[in-house]
Amino acid sequence: METRSSSWPALEVSCCVPWAGGHEITLAVSLQPWLCAFCGKGLPNTHTKVKKENEKCIGNICIWGRNIFMGYLNDKEGTQKMMDCYGWMNTRDLGCLDVNGFLYVLGNVKDLITLSSGEKINPRPIEERVKMQIPIVRHVMVVGQDAPYLCALLTLKCQINSETGEPRTALTSEAVAFCRKLKSQSTRLTDILHKRDPVVMEFISQGIKAVNAGAPSESARIIKWAILDTDFSVGGGELGITERLKRVAVAKMYQAEINDFYEDFG
Repeated sequence: METRSSSWPALEVSCCVPWAGGHEITLAVSLQPWLCAFCGKGLPNTHTKVKKENEKCIGNICIWGRNIFMGYLNDKEGTQKMMDCYGWMNTRDLGCLDVNGFLYVLGNVKDLITLSSGEKINPRPIEERVKMQIPIVRHVMVVGQDAPYLCALLTLKCQINSETGEPRTALTSEAVAFCRKLKSQSTRLTDILHKRDPVVMEFISQGIKAVNAGAPSESARIIKWAILDTDFSVGGGELGITERLKRVAVAKMYQAEINDFYEDFG
């Protein structure tokens, strides 16, 4: 694939702090349209394996190579948790390898949601589908740990105060333009929440239904959802400095909203 602003190819690559540079890369000569979600094949003199595979060949991704770090300085216990005596490092990511050796990363082990039935659900693909289906949504956090079904907390695209970094109630120009396409006059988050903008709410509802229609199983469907009264931000504590969702922090901050999802189950 190529970027829209130039003819340079944008290639998938896997990398992280404990290893220098990349470990897998999708080369342009091997790139196929159906492989765009893959990280690619291991670079020369590197190795990748998947441990504790389930029936779908999904498990913990472990990597080996001269590019892997030697361990944590003066922290033998921490190093042993990260890698075995042969130098194989557990990335703590879930993924699978196809028959051609292409690696696909599904998400981090700690992000998995275990339902009351015992079934494990990876929330990240669901969250990404929601954002693709509903362009006015900026952040999604699927919840359901030890619960009978999945629910979702949604935030809409709001302006950010350039001085404080805090989100405002005013929608972004992109979100306002989208509302206009729906024939909605909303310009602020409060217009949608407090006035219960029927047009926007119905669009979001239909978007969730579309996401559920493509779910791989009944358990992977979103049963209830709620729009929060503020967007997520680094300053607010919902996002890390790389703007990655801090799931534990968000769950604590919005525990009341999550409890409301499951009030019928005590």
